[in-house]
Amino acid sequence: MKNITFYVNGAVQKINDEYPLYTSLGHYIRNVLKLTGTKVYCHEGGCGCCVVHASVFDQSSGETKEFSVNSCLFPLYSCDGYSFTTVEGLGNKNFGLHPLQKRLADANGSQCGFCSPGFVMTMYSKLKNNTKPSKEEIENSFDGNICRCTGYRAILDAMKSFAHDENPIDIEDLKNLKCLNKEQNKCNGCTDELESFHIKKDGKNWYSPVCVDQLKQFFASNSRVRFMNGNTSIGVYKRQGPFDCFIDLKNVKELNQVNVTNDSLTVGSAITLTRLQQIFKETSNNEKFSHLSKMADCLNKIGNVHIRNVASWAGNLAIKKEHKDFPSDVLIIFEICAARLNIYNKKTHIQLSLSEFLDSNELESNQYLIESVLFPSLDQNTKINYAKVSPRSTNSHAYINFGYRFSFESSESTVLKSKPVLVFNGLTEHFFHASEIEKFLGEKDISNNEIFKKSVEILTKELDSSGINEINDPLSPSSDYKINLAVSLFYKSILELNKVDKKFEKTIDNIVDIRTVSRSEQSFESKASLHPITKPMAKINAYSQTSGETKYVDDLSLLSSQTHGALILSTLANAKIESIQTDKVLNLPGVIAVYLAKDIPGENNLMPKPFNVEPVFADREVSYCGQPLGIVIAESHEIAKKAARMVQVNYADIKKPILTIEDAIEENSFHPKPIHDLMIGDAQSAIEKSKNKISGELSINSSQFNFYLEGIICNVEPTEDGYKIEVTTQWIDSVQRSVAMVLGIPASTIDVQVKQIGGGFGGKTTRANIVATAAALGAHFLRRPVKIHLDLNDCMDIIGKRPIWYVKYSVGFEDDGKLNGIDYDWYSTPGFSPNGSLAFCLYNFFDSAYSCPNYSVRQHLAKTNKAASTEVRSPDVFTCYTVTENVIQHVANHLGKDPIEIRERNFFKKGDKTASGHSLPYIEIDKLVTELKQTSDYYKRKEEIEQFNSQNRHKKKGIALIPMRYPLTYNLGYYNALVAIRHHDGSVLVSHGGIEMGQGIHTKVAQCVAFEFGIPIEIISVKSTNNLVNPNVLWSGGSVTSELCCKSVMGACSILKERLEPIRKQMSGDYTWAQLIEKAFSLNTDLSAMYLQRAGEFEDIMTYDIDAAACTEALIDTLTGETQILRTDILYDCGQT
Repeated sequence: MKNITFYVNGAVQKINDEYPLYTSLGHYIRNVLKLTGTKVYCHEGGCGCCVVHASVFDQSSGETKEFSVNSCLFPLYSCDGYSFTTVEGLGNKNFGLHPLQKRLADANGSQCGFCSPGFVMTMYSKLKNNTKPSKEEIENSFDGNICRCTGYRAILDAMKSFAHDENPIDIEDLKNLKCLNKEQNKCNGCTDELESFHIKKDGKNWYSPVCVDQLKQFFASNSRVRFMNGNTSIGVYKRQGPFDCFIDLKNVKELNQVNVTNDSLTVGSAITLTRLQQIFKETSNNEKFSHLSKMADCLNKIGNVHIRNVASWAGNLAIKKEHKDFPSDVLIIFEICAARLNIYNKKTHIQLSLSEFLDSNELESNQYLIESVLFPSLDQNTKINYAKVSPRSTNSHAYINFGYRFSFESSESTVLKSKPVLVFNGLTEHFFHASEIEKFLGEKDISNNEIFKKSVEILTKELDSSGINEINDPLSPSSDYKINLAVSLFYKSILELNKVDKKFEKTIDNIVDIRTVSRSEQSFESKASLHPITKPMAKINAYSQTSGETKYVDDLSLLSSQTHGALILSTLANAKIESIQTDKVLNLPGVIAVYLAKDIPGENNLMPKPFNVEPVFADREVSYCGQPLGIVIAESHEIAKKAARMVQVNYADIKKPILTIEDAIEENSFHPKPIHDLMIGDAQSAIEKSKNKISGELSINSSQFNFYLEGIICNVEPTEDGYKIEVTTQWIDSVQRSVAMVLGIPASTIDVQVKQIGGGFGGKTTRANIVATAAALGAHFLRRPVKIHLDLNDCMDIIGKRPIWYVKYSVGFEDDGKLNGIDYDWYSTPGFSPNGSLAFCLYNFFDSAYSCPNYSVRQHLAKTNKAASTEVRSPDVFTCYTVTENVIQHVANHLGKDPIEIRERNFFKKGDKTASGHSLPYIEIDKLVTELKQTSDYYKRKEEIEQFNSQNRHKKKGIALIPMRYPLTYNLGYYNALVAIRHHDGSVLVSHGGIEMGQGIHTKVAQCVAFEFGIPIEIISVKSTNNLVNPNVLWSGGSVTSELCCKSVMGACSILKERLEPIRKQMSGDYTWAQLIEKAFSLNTDLSAMYLQRAGEFEDIMTYDIDAAACTEALIDTLTGETQILRTDILYDCGQT
């Protein structure tokens, strides 16, 4: 049996049938090779943290192809003949960093660091193909990489430094990998001759044919077949199959062929989307195929660069055939190009149009093979184009994609010589051709206004009768929006094909396509007397992050008796649990145990006081869909996940779930009020007496997932005296207490430690308790380590999002905009539990920068059948600021004034008190706004925008300058620090109570120690946070943890400096820090100190305010709703940092 041979970082890998056929390259790299720099999270090819570089010999071109791939999707058994490079293959701290790794770190482009290896490898692949790219090419290459920390500015600055007009990379830095195969003198897979092979595993077959005859033989002898090329569809439709046979098409010679004649272009079905782009561009040099140049650019709208590198065009069409709801871009592009598909259906070869392919009932699922596509030439009187409107500009499915093909009588004519092609995707599953309007427009003059009006009428009616109004999908835009969008895209196409007035010229442009390369500037003060505090520097762990050496929880080595857990999830909300049947699951190979609520020895509650009770596992009833019901523990993560889905749950008394604020109001379903109503003065009277009164309602659909790239993960290991827990949490004390409660044991037996986490944004403050308590339960009974890893889908099923708000308000104000009184009703949705709501503290925030003498605020927490909401970056605070700014805008609109006028009229002044009673001895909002108006050219740009809007019918610009006052408190909880000096060399160890999650807390702490002791930062080491050294600490969040940990560290340093002072006086002449410490040690001086920053040390609950302002200019397409941020200026009073 042939071995599958490939290379990773130059080292040969030979495998046969050791692994399940569904195993991914990413799994092999991480779990077999233990190269954990490559991360895995979304399993969709969407986040980019799994990206590695691939090299392979391309038979069709006779050259080696270099490209990036998503290792989480790329099948392991597709790796034959490939050579892969991971981030570890580029460099490391010990033996030297690659320029990519170093520049990204030095530019502060790595915060939590989880995404950094993916960005490095994406750029590496880009440079392997083009050593001197443009800045635009560099930006476009990152359409498949997500960072949730940096905001991309620093990343793009680092990467664009490799542009041809900046500081291009030395070509030698791209040739630093040498092949370790001594038997061959070739690299990149070391072979240009491929062999077919067959692998059989667990009763299933994997075939890799190299010619079409072999392919047909394998195809004919199997029924439930899955054709494989890039396996990217599994990222969209995750539960496909079951399949008995997998056939890899990548190496089939005939399917990789390209044939160009004077009148046609034929492209094999194994050709990837990236290669198809190149073919389109090359072929477009022929005048008869010039239209393909534009279509090559349109292919960029499909997926992302990593997806396009391995996904075939045929696979995209096959997904559409199988899943009618899939908005295939390829389908539209091919149809407007008049393409025809060559298909083998196990009996014969047929040729079909795209419409015939979609409608054919003879092509049974997985029982046909697309062999190639034929594109005919088009004359110069035929015009085609494609448009896509989607939630994001790239890497996103379309709301609607649209294409047209118009054939005119001559190049100057606007009269059609035949019926046009107008196709849509995304409206309904079966709506493709707008056939009624196609019939109507045949041989008509599209410049005729009456013809156009009639066309819109026909199209609107056709769309309205398509069944779109019957679709009730909460994830889909409204039918009204889609119909209007479809008509707008048709309108744009008519404008594009006619000579139009200047006022309509910009209507045609797509906002996304006209986006220019981003650029940024930043300026700040740095005081040399305070260095290394205020000194710009790379984070102390940045190099280990960009080189992939940083270890996160999922990267830690598995223990010898390791087990894996997966949560059993409810599939209904608002129902009683009748029974949970686990017998069949327990008999599955690899399954060890199943535990339910009845097995919990302590309290079934994952939230310690003062939080509300939140069950670890639902017992008698389920509150929301996705609520954990129990845990399956197995020998592998994959077995546990599969088994958890197979547990049979029987429900009774199923009720309609309460899902919205409107539902909750109707059903009178509310949590107890989190805090008293706020009454300042007499708001009702003040409003009544005001010269101007307005009222309004505001719905803020702020439901937002945290989308940390590292999932929520926990490993619980039983020890001789308790349990050791490695977990992705922002709050170790909460994890410790919740596990102790659930197991019914003293908290002192629970050891929790965290070195760093891959992003948190509030989502890991309390939600890590879900996995910690469940894993601890398993470890308790089995006396074996239990690991639970919630990936993207698990997190989105189990964990809530930012709460949605609905607000009613009334406002009274004077003619100059001075606020007299505001009356509010705030409704928010924290889900089935109020634990994720921060409504109790919002009175400290909501008034932001504005003074108003009279307030009446009533808060209502809607109790719904959704998961408990989580803290998401400025939780609830962001939303109440939005409410306040909406009120200011409404006042400005009512008075016909510039909103900045109203804002400035109501600014707080020094000495004022806020609505919560917080004093403002220092507030600089007015100065910040005045300066920002000047530096951002606010008034000049406002005039330019007004002129632009007057000259453009459908593209509109807007500008806003908005201030913010963010009160920060030192009084919420405890943060401590331990500083220990090593006597033999004076190096310093630090442990503090904060969690490093990208904010650079370790670096800030180290800077403070270096400043206090006057020592180099290089001899300071920051250790893990744990509840032995750091007991009883509060969560890391609220923008306060870093500075309070620094305060604690400086307190500990002060204690040590006081101890060292008598020894300093004994030292004579010049002496080093190390000599001082050695002397102190010889005199029995304690060289370690702990300092605790206590809550409640400050008189005012809010310790000080952060003042900031931002000016943003945006462009909107009023026909499609698409937007583009054109420029943002931020001015921020950050103190000394």
